[in-house]
Amino acid sequence: MGQEGASPRVVVIDRGNVELIVPEGWVVTPRAEGHLDIRDPTDSCKLEVSYLRLPPLRPGVVPPVSDFLRDVLSKEHGEPPITTESRGSTRIAWADYAFEELDSERGERRTARGRWLLAANGLFQALLTFYYWADDAPWAVPAWERIAASLALGDGRQLASPREHWGLRRRH
Repeated sequence: MGQEGASPRVVVIDRGNVELIVPEGWVVTPRAEGHLDIRDPTDSCKLEVSYLRLPPLRPGVVPPVSDFLRDVLSKEHGEPPITTESRGSTRIAWADYAFEELDSERGERRTARGRWLLAANGLFQALLTFYYWADDAPWAVPAWERIAASLALGDGRQLASPREHWGLRRRH
């Protein structure tokens, strides 16, 4: 079930405003609602990615992502611990929680895990939601960690073509 040894794929949203890397073989599907639906080949976990341009903010002001995340999660998932970090001008907050869900393939309720990550840099905001079965944690959590570590928000300069992407420029 795991994806060890698979080559990664770069996912670029809106000409470089949001970038992340997913394992090769994961299926990326744009949804009419405005987000990406990304699934592993076994359909055991699901990642949804959405982003928006922030209204003009004072230079250097980044929204308090941990407060936003806490407010959203507390409505349905209590108050899971929130982890925060900074990557340059990007502020990131994420949380992990458990819930029960019907597994339609097995016909039984199972423990699932959800991870929500909110990132903002003053220009853009991205939300990543990741869902997986608790017993898939040995391979799903490392996949999530690699995806989350690869997340980058743009600086407002849009790519003219995919060849301008940072991942391709390094190879030349």
